[in-house]
Amino acid sequence: MKTTTVLITGRHGFIGNHLYKYLTKKQIAIIDGDEIEEKKLLDVTDLQTLLSINKPIQAIIHLAAKTSIANSFHNPYLTYYTNFVGTFNLLEFARLRNVKKFINVSTYVYGHPQYNPVDENHPIDPHSPYNKSKLLADQLCQFYSHDFNIDVVTLRPFYIYGPGVSSDSFIPSIIRQIKQAGEVTLNDRGITRDFLFVDDFIYLLTMILNEFPRGYNIFNVGSGTYHTLEEVTHIVAELLGKEFRVQYNKTNTYTDVSTMQADITKVSNAFKWKPMVNMKEGLRLTIDAKANP
Repeated sequence: MKTTTVLITGRHGFIGNHLYKYLTKKQIAIIDGDEIEEKKLLDVTDLQTLLSINKPIQAIIHLAAKTSIANSFHNPYLTYYTNFVGTFNLLEFARLRNVKKFINVSTYVYGHPQYNPVDENHPIDPHSPYNKSKLLADQLCQFYSHDFNIDVVTLRPFYIYGPGVSSDSFIPSIIRQIKQAGEVTLNDRGITRDFLFVDDFIYLLTMILNEFPRGYNIFNVGSGTYHTLEEVTHIVAELLGKEFRVQYNKTNTYTDVSTMQADITKVSNAFKWKPMVNMKEGLRLTIDAKANP
């Protein structure tokens, strides 16, 4: 059955904003903080606020989270509380309101890869309070799915980028450094990431809504390819028409994963989905959006 009414948490965040615009164009009704009497931002840590939403809901897409790895070390309580209790409340809301479709947007939890590309059977080894808080939320989703017959999809995206991504993240930082100084600081020459453009992720979410699998399912999400950070920097500089120099600060810590590539076989087969936006095009769209906000 096609999903026509969705509750989105984290609607005003990077992914949530893109998702809201896309679903609105598809004439899917969005439930968020505007449904609350005070019309305030939806606080997932407040179950009573959630229960004040009285409209029928067919599915929940849970994006709201404290996502900063650095801040999770400085304030682990807030990270664990928001990410675990927030998910707990959404699952309880789903149970009480008989919402049977729940998408839990998680994160990379595999630590330093024992092999690449990383599939869903790879050993778990989260390295920060943030990653650990998301893993706890994943486990709670599994329990609720099994105990209360809620169909739950947990997505573990490796690295999503695009217009509106946090200014503290890698790609906006590179754009800013090249524009302002022509000098870029990278941690290490060999670090790689699997970058997925946000539109491809949004498209996947909508495909899941309409072809929702039964039970509890985990899917790794990425482009299925990888780029070194230096390669990405070169592409950004080319698109900007700028020269640049690279400095390496060699300050990697235990939490820094050097190589990251998603095995997307499972998610691709399940939903007939594949990423469509290549790295250069995604970076061009990101740069253009920053130039024309």
